[in-house]
Amino acid sequence: MSIRVPFTARCAAAVAIALGNHSSLAADSQLDEMIVTGTRFTGDFGGKSGTPLGKVPQSVQVISSQDIADLGARSIGDLLRTVPSANAGYSRVGSYQSSSLKVRGFLADQMRNGIRQRYYEDVDASALSNIDRVEVLKGPSGALYGQSAVGGIIGIVTKQPDGLFGAALDATVGSDSQKMITGDFRVPVTGRMSMRVTGEIERSGTFVDHQDIDRENLAVSLRYDISDHAIGHLVAEYVERRTQRYPGLPPEGTVLSNGAGQLARGLYLGEPAEDALTTHAPLLQGWVDVKLGDNWTLTPRLQYQEFNTAFTQIRLRGAQTGNPTTIDRNGRSGVEDDTYTIAQLDLSGKVQTGGVLHRLLFGHEYDLERGRFTQFDIASVTPVNVLAPVYTFTLNGPAKTFAHDTHYDLDGHAIYAQDQIALTGRWNVVGSIRHSWINAWTREAGSSTKVGTDVQSTIWQLGSTFALTDALSLYGGYSTGFDIESSGGLRSRTGEPLQPEESGQLEAGLRLTRGTFRGSLSVFRIQRVNALTADPVDTDYSLNVGRQRVRGAELEGAWQVSSGWTVTGGYALLDSKITRSNDGDEGLRLGDVPRHSYNLRSAYGIPGHDITLRGGVAHVSSRLLTSGSDLRLPGYTLLDASASFKVNQIDIDLMLANLTDKRYFTASGNAFAVIPGDPRSVQLRLGTRW
Repeated sequence: MSIRVPFTARCAAAVAIALGNHSSLAADSQLDEMIVTGTRFTGDFGGKSGTPLGKVPQSVQVISSQDIADLGARSIGDLLRTVPSANAGYSRVGSYQSSSLKVRGFLADQMRNGIRQRYYEDVDASALSNIDRVEVLKGPSGALYGQSAVGGIIGIVTKQPDGLFGAALDATVGSDSQKMITGDFRVPVTGRMSMRVTGEIERSGTFVDHQDIDRENLAVSLRYDISDHAIGHLVAEYVERRTQRYPGLPPEGTVLSNGAGQLARGLYLGEPAEDALTTHAPLLQGWVDVKLGDNWTLTPRLQYQEFNTAFTQIRLRGAQTGNPTTIDRNGRSGVEDDTYTIAQLDLSGKVQTGGVLHRLLFGHEYDLERGRFTQFDIASVTPVNVLAPVYTFTLNGPAKTFAHDTHYDLDGHAIYAQDQIALTGRWNVVGSIRHSWINAWTREAGSSTKVGTDVQSTIWQLGSTFALTDALSLYGGYSTGFDIESSGGLRSRTGEPLQPEESGQLEAGLRLTRGTFRGSLSVFRIQRVNALTADPVDTDYSLNVGRQRVRGAELEGAWQVSSGWTVTGGYALLDSKITRSNDGDEGLRLGDVPRHSYNLRSAYGIPGHDITLRGGVAHVSSRLLTSGSDLRLPGYTLLDASASFKVNQIDIDLMLANLTDKRYFTASGNAFAVIPGDPRSVQLRLGTRW
């Protein structure tokens, strides 16, 4: 969003993935219910792709709603700790967590029911109450899903009505005065219509001084069986969060010595009387599946979404020369109001040609984005002494100077097609292609002068899966993507429009499903090309000549040792490098990409008792603070434990995170600050279901 990067980088084509309900393709449903987190190879990956998970030619990992509850997760980032190649990013005390979430070394995009959220996820990273599952698709995947980040897709599938009566109500209390109530209610309205309502209210402090989090979210979902040939779906959600605009801590005194001792994790170095962040957004999604016959389905989809925020932010700008305990600061305040409308029309069906079955998909997408970002710079922001902070604006508000008031617009069209070919009972091939037309421009308020570009992009995917035996299968392929997040609307020094950044992933792997064990091993190479880098003639401009790559291997699996004991885990090796750049970092490693990471979790149900014990460990090795930096963030290992038991009709969950109270820090996105990780914390959740 414009709050994080210049407004000219905020224009992007919307994405489509249309995730649908999983349908079991294997009889091993008991194992699916027992697994805490980890690899699963049954069910389809999304209604748009229509591809069974076991036949997706790239790595996928699924996290269910039960997994979310068992983990005691407080944000999407917490969920990614179970994905070995993912970077969980910074704590929810940070302002916009999605800008720090990575998969395989690159940023990952979030989608909701198949459509890109367009910053909706940044309203409240803790809004998990309406999530049925999260599907992490690793690597660029743009052919069907549109403009998306290089690292992959975090596909969120919301809870849907099931036509039955049911309810769940939970109350949670925890460290730092956490207080939260969560509800989930299912109602059959008529014989043809069913409804589901979920919601959550939280009033909590945080481990950071002067920072609270107040938030609410509400969702209403409807399913209407229009006829025997048509089913309609409607999802309406609203999220809101009010907190402080946390500035983080300086590297000096956290990951570097400042000569005076370590800084407290809860130290607040902004301006508590002025720092503020309010975000809120509605989201409406509707789609209808219309059967045209036994083999063909037409699906129109429509989404309307807003992103609205107001903020005042004091930023750390580095330690003073020769005085590492005094940190320079500056500030700004602003308002951003955006609207996004996305329409899609898909036609999917089956065709038999000889002995070969084709599952076809043809689609068109239209995107309309309109945004406005107004910013004021804050004058007279004084440096702060970290040993004895003195807040400047305790009595009088700061003076502000107008900076800019910018409108930015995007119109985009795309057509795409996919063919899944069952060559034999064991050999499946998937091919897809997409062509996008995007017009992005900006203008200052009160001016009719527009600055913009028209760009086009063609991307594709080709992959295959082959079952060597009933238990063991090979998969592999090449997938591509494009992204105008950084280049949209910009021009080079000589006036040419900057092109989309592009990416490609070559991946090969093995999947094994034998009895109560499931696992996968993959090797991959992701390359980002057309990346923006400085123009050596005039560094105020950029060129599309940068290149970056990550090579790696990933191992993950799940084992049901006995009827009540499960073990899941994974390991990832990531080797990153900037292979071409004019920014002085060519040949160096990418920022915030650990070389090694692993996780291991176990759950044990005590026989004859309604008691389950869980424990986990997650490790992240050291990594650079920013790309090409000589400053490293130390590695860390986190331990957690939990216990669940039932007393009459009450479910009781006790969860402890960061058991050893490990002091660790994560990247903030710039070289001036780091974000402290959450200290030891405890949560107690009481719930009932009927």
